[in-house]
Amino acid sequence: MGPIEIGLLLVGLILGPLINFSIYSFAYFPRPISPWQLQPESISKRNGSAKIPIVGWLFRREERVHFGPLFWLRPFLIELATPIAIVFLYSYCMVGTFSPGAVGLGALRQQFVGYALLIALMTVATFIDFDERTIPDFITIPGTIFGLVGALIIPDWRLNELVAIPPAFAGIPVPLQANSPDPWNATWNGGFGLFLGLLFWSLWCFGMADRRWITRRGLKKAVDYFFEVLRRSPSTRLLFGLWIAGVFAMTVAYMVVGPMRWEALLSSLFGIGLGGALVWGFRIVAQWAMGQEALGFGDVTLMAMIGSFFGWQIVWIAFFLAPFFGLIFVVIAWIVTRDNATPFGPYLCAATLYCMLDWVNTWGWCSNWFLPPHLLFPIFLGLLIALGAMLWLIQTIKFLLFGHAR
Repeated sequence: MGPIEIGLLLVGLILGPLINFSIYSFAYFPRPISPWQLQPESISKRNGSAKIPIVGWLFRREERVHFGPLFWLRPFLIELATPIAIVFLYSYCMVGTFSPGAVGLGALRQQFVGYALLIALMTVATFIDFDERTIPDFITIPGTIFGLVGALIIPDWRLNELVAIPPAFAGIPVPLQANSPDPWNATWNGGFGLFLGLLFWSLWCFGMADRRWITRRGLKKAVDYFFEVLRRSPSTRLLFGLWIAGVFAMTVAYMVVGPMRWEALLSSLFGIGLGGALVWGFRIVAQWAMGQEALGFGDVTLMAMIGSFFGWQIVWIAFFLAPFFGLIFVVIAWIVTRDNATPFGPYLCAATLYCMLDWVNTWGWCSNWFLPPHLLFPIFLGLLIALGAMLWLIQTIKFLLFGHAR
């Protein structure tokens, strides 16, 4: 094992406790399980050994009365697995597994940084979703900003594809971009591209706001209540400030940075817009047709975050693969607990991880089915209409046959 691998092991020993701290601190209902959190008075003072990575959890079994008999096992396994996973991921990246064709050493290292950061964020989101069946904005908002900044500063961390056209350049590895598998749309280098980027950014900021739409007392009252909630919400000022900062930064980037960095940033914004729109659209249609929430809004922000790192294409692939990853877990959970409710976020993360680790084969097959965004969007609207009609029909038949409420 060389000095780089030893250094990565040390990084993993720090990252593991940080992941555990984030899981228990950034949840909507924090629990003081991590030794780095503020300790409540009801728990006897912990020894300094509790803060030792991995083995520190073995000295805390007396806290079972507060947190449950096996509270220490999951964080112990997370801290044990993190250094190993970091070294494995680095080795996996450096042999070019994620990048078809010949790619420079610097680009491979940048890809490792992007992969490691996104996997850490997805790990935190996954376990919070398992615990609370929700994904906090405190994870996805900074994660999305990381994705945008990373795309601008180190654009080579993106996924790669092999150029298929024109024939003279076939087989050359290039970064995945917003129009892949087709060539980059040159019109996006102009003002129209800036308009699209600002539009996606504005929609994301609006989507993160505290929005309430209640029509029980008529349309006018619904509109008044909607804007009043926005005005009073503490998050509105923060999001407005974030929106202003983003508009300024993107406008400056458009005028200053070179074509490669602008392409990377705009592709990241497409990932936020089209990635979030896919899940948001399915969420709205399913909720309308079934009369109940099928996907949480945290799933929308999660996939927007993933799209900011690696583009909208991986989000669309992972979204349709996620049910297959979740099926086996849902069946096991139902057999054990008779509870058929399950968070969808962990399976979105599992499907994304699969796409990342097997990107060459995944994109090699799926790229044959992809259309450029301007053709994909009307097809997506048609799919949403068909999905809504199908779910509405199923719910109606269930009501007629079994008397179940829609």
